[in-house]
Amino acid sequence: MVARIMNQKVLDDWMEKDNGYVESVKNKLGEEISQNFRWQSSFKDPLWKTALRDPLWKSHVALIYAAQDENMVAEVCNSPFKMNQVQFNMFLHKNRNTFKPIDPNAPYSFNVLNTTKDVLKVVSEFQLTSWWDYNVTMIYNVEFKYQVINKQGSYKIVHIVVGGGCTEHGVVNHEYTDVGVQKEALEALKQENNRHVRALFYIMSPGEMKYLETDYEIPSIWLEALEKDEELLDAGVCNHNEETKLPKYTGQMIKSWYRRLSQMWKPPNRTDTDYVTVQMLSVHDTEMTARITMRLEIGLRENATIHEWNFKIRLSFNKHGDNHWYITKFHALCPATIDYMQESLKHMPELITENFLEEVRGQPPPVYWYSSVDFIQKFSMNGYVEANICEARYAKNLTQIRLTMMHKHFLVNTTLVGYNLIPSSIKFPATESTTFQMDTVTKPPKKDDGWLYSQKWTFHLKWHNRDQFYYIEKLELTCPEILASENISVTPVEDIGQQKHDGTDCTSVQDARDVSVLIQTRQPTDSHHQNHVTTVTALEIITEVYADYDHSNNPGISQSSCNSAM
Repeated sequence: MVARIMNQKVLDDWMEKDNGYVESVKNKLGEEISQNFRWQSSFKDPLWKTALRDPLWKSHVALIYAAQDENMVAEVCNSPFKMNQVQFNMFLHKNRNTFKPIDPNAPYSFNVLNTTKDVLKVVSEFQLTSWWDYNVTMIYNVEFKYQVINKQGSYKIVHIVVGGGCTEHGVVNHEYTDVGVQKEALEALKQENNRHVRALFYIMSPGEMKYLETDYEIPSIWLEALEKDEELLDAGVCNHNEETKLPKYTGQMIKSWYRRLSQMWKPPNRTDTDYVTVQMLSVHDTEMTARITMRLEIGLRENATIHEWNFKIRLSFNKHGDNHWYITKFHALCPATIDYMQESLKHMPELITENFLEEVRGQPPPVYWYSSVDFIQKFSMNGYVEANICEARYAKNLTQIRLTMMHKHFLVNTTLVGYNLIPSSIKFPATESTTFQMDTVTKPPKKDDGWLYSQKWTFHLKWHNRDQFYYIEKLELTCPEILASENISVTPVEDIGQQKHDGTDCTSVQDARDVSVLIQTRQPTDSHHQNHVTTVTALEIITEVYADYDHSNNPGISQSSCNSAM
């Protein structure tokens, strides 16, 4: 109570200050904050600045941070997504890559608006020059509120509205750029004979996009217009872990990264036809620069938060004397609203689980566990995953590895009936190596309900910095445990399939032909043999298991008859 009274007295004293004095304080602070926003805009120092000191931008950023209220809100370039303090500072940080060293002679101005003594509003304008060879004027509307904490009064930033040319984020305003008319640039692309660049034009005109891409996919055909000569291609992808610059990518690296982006992200809904927009940033006779913006959702949940992905591209004409346009520069810009590794880990387990269920639902019932292995392929690096499956103790060869559901040491072909993703197994904050777990429940298809079998799947994930994607590095699958049905709490595996099963196990092995993922099976060390890793296909393992077990335990189904069926 006493502290609140004292703080209120400090505020009252400020409100009674002489108007001229308050105005001088506001003008001084207004110019300081304007210069801070201006000089923090580039990672590169001007030529006159000595290299012995810290980079110039750092000192100006420190002053901006110190002036911010922790609950501040920023609206950037007419984007519908408001930013908090952390997101706005990330936006500033990522934009510094884009601009050349600040020219002290470039146009600059600021103006302090007339407000009450406890409010300070500053409008500053300054021109920046992009490494993409265009000029843009940025406008910062900054609102301060006089706050008293621990009997100390000061102005704190509570609201920022960024406008102007906005070439890096939100809606471009060509009143503040040196760009030509966008319509003329689009018409030039429309006449292009290169079908991949025509695809780029269609992306700019979303109504045409349905003729080029499969429904509910992020468009990708336009990436085929990337310059094939790596010496002529300047490509990079933002990285939240990189301090100052985008890592160098080849064309194939860009396509690999984009493929994984498409795996994680999707358009907001099937009826949204305007989630892709393209804005021209620079137009010349033989070069055009544009920013493609995609409004996308991550993961599988309906009505998920929408984020904007921005891609800057440069189109160059007739580089090879063929009168074609090619993408000679490509930069993917980080969304300022998320920590990408953190966001990926939030959604990767559900994405992997759903792909597992898709494989299950696509199989004719009864669905055997090995018919669903192929989902791993979509999340593996080059198709390889290390797998520790059940117990391999005393195993001397692959035929002795218990890959199937076991009961009393003979083969039981069990069908999947339920699953349970374990949220508590997902650990935050996200790290480069992490795990999550899933339980599956199975039962014999030809037996009455009663005994159920439970298995725990542990997925070891590894973050790939270049693809910015969590790959499955290793899979551990425990041996099945018999559980009473009343003790199980799982989500049913619904709509597993409508086709009838013919009752022979040979069909199940036949169905496994399509399993193309390669599994590295690690056998534990014992006193008789050394630990080793063997690379085999899932089909090879399954076939050998049948050869080993079916002769002794299921004589009605011979290996030779299965081979003839295959």
